[in-house]
Amino acid sequence: MSMWRDWWGCLVDNRWVSPWSGRSWRRLHSPMLYMWGRALQGQPKHWPEVEGVFQPVVNNHDLLAHRKQLLSDQGSLQRLDLGAGSRRGRRSSLDLQEVKISQLAQHALTPLNDVQGMVRWLRTISSRGRVLELGTSLGVTAAHFAQSGWEVETWEGCPATLDFARKSWRALGCESSVLGRQGDFADLLARSSPDECWDVVFLDGHHSFEATVHLADRLAQHTTTALVVDDIAWSPGMHRAWRSLQQDVRWDLSFSWRGRGFLVKVPGMRRQKWRLA
Repeated sequence: MSMWRDWWGCLVDNRWVSPWSGRSWRRLHSPMLYMWGRALQGQPKHWPEVEGVFQPVVNNHDLLAHRKQLLSDQGSLQRLDLGAGSRRGRRSSLDLQEVKISQLAQHALTPLNDVQGMVRWLRTISSRGRVLELGTSLGVTAAHFAQSGWEVETWEGCPATLDFARKSWRALGCESSVLGRQGDFADLLARSSPDECWDVVFLDGHHSFEATVHLADRLAQHTTTALVVDDIAWSPGMHRAWRSLQQDVRWDLSFSWRGRGFLVKVPGMRRQKWRLA
């Protein structure tokens, strides 16, 4: 029964199905959730107004051109994968693999509408803040986050991939807005001060039940507002991890959106769980 529940969760929380299986922002009664739902949906006429002057660090035209260029880049990287790996490959996680940049971009780039929605969501939380991304990849999502006006810190396990991302940030003019650190996520977290906190943390990279639950547990004390778990529909194990994290009393609100799980601290709010369209 549990296995079927995990598979069903993968289906209904998949980014292609969730727009049909989730709840429309129009049917959200909480003012905060209503605003967040409007920010995440794709119709500009419904986007909420946010406070503060928005002066993007990264030129949007340059960023869109960079995304397009990556998809046709025939260069390659010696990639060390400490996290998700590939469903098709069953190599040791410590093996180096030569990967074409275009191939990596095709599989690793967050869809444009999704990342733009998350940037709008960040702006509804605050005009300024600190965001931590676990799983830099080619550095494009970090560059998008830099557009929000927030301070961005991003961690990556593969040295060559992080070097490539840094070159991209330099070319886009956002190098000073993004701090990249290389290493195993658990090791980097262990070296962080107990008082180190980020307003929002995006967790991507370790796509297994045990690693996801363990990292999320340790990240909770370092997260002020929200922890976003990517790829909750990646596998039955990942969706089981998502359902387990929803039971953690440190998170007052949880909702899924396009294959991601959002865990939010809202002191005083009655515990709620949603699936957004």
